[in-house]
Amino acid sequence: MFVDVESLTQEGLPESVVNLLKERGIRKLTPPQSSAIKAGLLKGRNILVTAPTASGKTLIGELALLRAFLDGHIGIYVTPLKTLASEKYEEFKFWGRLGLKVGITTGDYDEPGEWLGKYDAIVATYERLDSILRLKPSWLARVGVVVVDEMHMIGDRDRGPIVELIVVKASRIGAQVVGLSATIGNPEEIAEWLDAELVISDWRPVKLIEGFYNKRRREIIFEDGRVEKVKDGNLIKHTALQALKESYQAIIFLQARNRAESAARILSKLLPNEPGASQLISELKEGSPRTEVESLAPLIMHGVAYHHAGLSMNARRVIEKGFREGLIKVVTATPTLAAGINMPARRVVIYTRRYSEGYMRPISISEYKQMAGRAGRPQYDPYGEAVLADVKNESEGWRYINGTPEVVHSSLINERAMRIHVLALIASGDAGSLRSLHDIMSRTLAYRQLGEEAGESSVEYILDRLIEMGMVSVNGTELRATRLGGYVSRLYIDPITAIIIIDGLKQTLPVVHPMYYLALIAMTPDFSRVRVVGYRTLEEEANAAVEYGHIPEPVTGVDYFEWLRAYKVARILNAWIEEEPEERIIEAYNIGSGDLRTLVETAEWLTYAASRVCEAVNLTYHAKALRTLSLRVRYGVKEDLLDLTKVKGIGRVRARALYNAGIRSIEELAAVDPAKLEGLPGFGPKVARDVVAEARKLIKQKP
Repeated sequence: MFVDVESLTQEGLPESVVNLLKERGIRKLTPPQSSAIKAGLLKGRNILVTAPTASGKTLIGELALLRAFLDGHIGIYVTPLKTLASEKYEEFKFWGRLGLKVGITTGDYDEPGEWLGKYDAIVATYERLDSILRLKPSWLARVGVVVVDEMHMIGDRDRGPIVELIVVKASRIGAQVVGLSATIGNPEEIAEWLDAELVISDWRPVKLIEGFYNKRRREIIFEDGRVEKVKDGNLIKHTALQALKESYQAIIFLQARNRAESAARILSKLLPNEPGASQLISELKEGSPRTEVESLAPLIMHGVAYHHAGLSMNARRVIEKGFREGLIKVVTATPTLAAGINMPARRVVIYTRRYSEGYMRPISISEYKQMAGRAGRPQYDPYGEAVLADVKNESEGWRYINGTPEVVHSSLINERAMRIHVLALIASGDAGSLRSLHDIMSRTLAYRQLGEEAGESSVEYILDRLIEMGMVSVNGTELRATRLGGYVSRLYIDPITAIIIIDGLKQTLPVVHPMYYLALIAMTPDFSRVRVVGYRTLEEEANAAVEYGHIPEPVTGVDYFEWLRAYKVARILNAWIEEEPEERIIEAYNIGSGDLRTLVETAEWLTYAASRVCEAVNLTYHAKALRTLSLRVRYGVKEDLLDLTKVKGIGRVRARALYNAGIRSIEELAAVDPAKLEGLPGFGPKVARDVVAEARKLIKQKP
C-alpha cells in the first residue's frame, strides 16, 4: 500500500522534511517505507527491514537519522564498504538544507574521532564504527540511532562479528537500531535477537522475472512461461545482442576476473561504436594507469566494459557513470559489483559456480538473490530479468528461483573473531570482570544460537589464550588489558598479528631490510584478505632472500605457501617504496591497480600498527624504523622524499621531480618562485602556485 508523503507530518516530522522529499520527486512512500513507519521507526523502536533492492530501504534509514537530528541526537549510518559510505555521504548531504551536518569516517582506527561530535549524522564503515565504540569519544552519549545497512552481513566470516558487536554496543548505550537488508533467511530470529519490529516486504518498483538457461535445449526458461531461444548456444553473446536489439542494458556476473575481461573483449567485437563514449575515455585517461586505459578504452568505445576489484577507483567510477548514463550497454563483472553499488540493469545473467578453497562451488541462494536484485531499472524498464547461466539441471534452476536465502548464523564464535572482540571488550573497559564479560556476550547472536554453556566455554578458552599471550591480566575477579593488549585493541589488529611481529623482531639485529618488515606483516592474519596470485613459482627466490636476511623464515602457524605469498607481497611493496612506476609494478607482478591500492593501504596500516606494538614491548629501534616505513608505504617513496610529501598536492612523482631539481625540503619549496616549477614533470602554473602556497602555510605553522 502506498501512502502519501504528507502522512509523515502526522508522525512528528515537520513540513520542511515533506517539502524536501517532494523536491526529490518522492510523493508516495513505498510499502516497506510505510510499514517501517507504522512499526515505530519514528517512535524509536528497533526495526529490521528485509525488502528487495531499490524498494526504498535507504530512505528508511534517512528518516531515522532525521528523527534523531530533530530530537537533538546524533545518528550513525554504517555500511560494509568505503565506496558505499562515500555514496551515502553524498546522498545525505541533501539534508544540509535543514541544517543537518553530515560527516564521514572510514579509517584511522586508533583515533577516537572526537571531532565527529560536531556532526548530526555520521556515515561510517563497520570497522570504523567498531573502533569508535571501543575508544569512546564523548559524543557517544548523544547517539540516538544506528542504522546498519546490509544487515545480512552479520553472517559474513570477516565482517559479521563486527556487525554483531556494533548492535550489542548500540543497544547498551540506548540507541535505536535499524537494520536494512535484501536477503535474510531467518528474519524472525534476527528481529527477536534485536528486540525489533520486523518489516518483511517483497515489493519492488520493477517486477522481477527469473529464469535459467537450459544448455542442452539452448533455451532460457522464464518463470512466467516464456522461452527464449539462444541460437548458437552462446549465452553471453546472445545476451549482448539481445540488449542491442531491444535497447536495454545487461550485467553478466562471471566467476573470475579473467573471465570477465575476456568476455568483455569478445563482446566488444560484436557491438557497434558508441557515439558518446569518447568523453568517458577522456575521463578514464585522466586518472587511470596506462594499462587500464589500453585495456578498457577499446571496449568502452563499443559500449562494453568489465568491472572488478582489481580496477582503479577512477576506472570503476567511469564505468559506473557510463552505465548509469546508458553509454555502456553491457558490463561483465565479478560478484563485487552486487555489493550495494547502484547499477541496475534490465537483464542480469548470473553464473552460479565460483572457485573457492581449491574447488568450484555453487553460490548460495542468498548470493544469487543479491545479484538478481540488480535486475530492473526503476522508471526505465517495464520489468527486470535474472537468468541463471550454468545450472546443472532444471531442478537446480527452480531451487535458486523459488528458494529462500539461507539462515544467517553468527560468525562471532570462530576463534579469531572471539579473541579480537573479547580483548576489545576488556581493553575498552566494557568488561572489567568475567561476569561482566559473560553478561555482554550473552546479548550476542552467537550465544543465542550456540547456547549459553557453549558460549561461556568458548569465551573462557579465549580468555586463557589472551592471558598466555600477555594481552590480559587478572587480579582477583578483575580483568584488565595489559599495555600490549591495550595497544593491540586500539590499533584494531588481531592479537596473533602482534605476537607474530614481536616474535619475528625480538631476536633480530637492530637493522633489518625493509623487505623483512613487509614480509613479516604480510604473514599476519590481518593481511589474509588481500588478493595476491602467482606466488608458487617464487620458491627459489624466496629461499635466497632468507639466506641474505632480507625476509624471515615462515613463522609459527604460517604454512609454506602463505610464506611464499608474503614474499611476493613484500616484493610488490618494496618496488612501490623504491618508486618504481605504478604501471611497471602492475605489469611485472600481474596485479590490478585496485589490488595495488589495497596492498598499500593494508601495509600502511600494519606497518604503523607494528611500530606501536614495538613501542609497547620496548623494541625501540624497530618502532622507529617501522614508523618511517609506514610513511614510505603511504606515499610510495624513498626516505629522502618524506619531507616534501608533507605538502598537500605533492605525491611520489612531483616529489621526485622537485628533488631532482634541487628542491629537497619544505623550506626550499616555500622559498622558490612558482614560475620556476611550471616545467617540471606533473606540474603546471596552477599546481606550482598551489604547492608553494601550501609549503609556505606549513612553514608558518611550525613552532
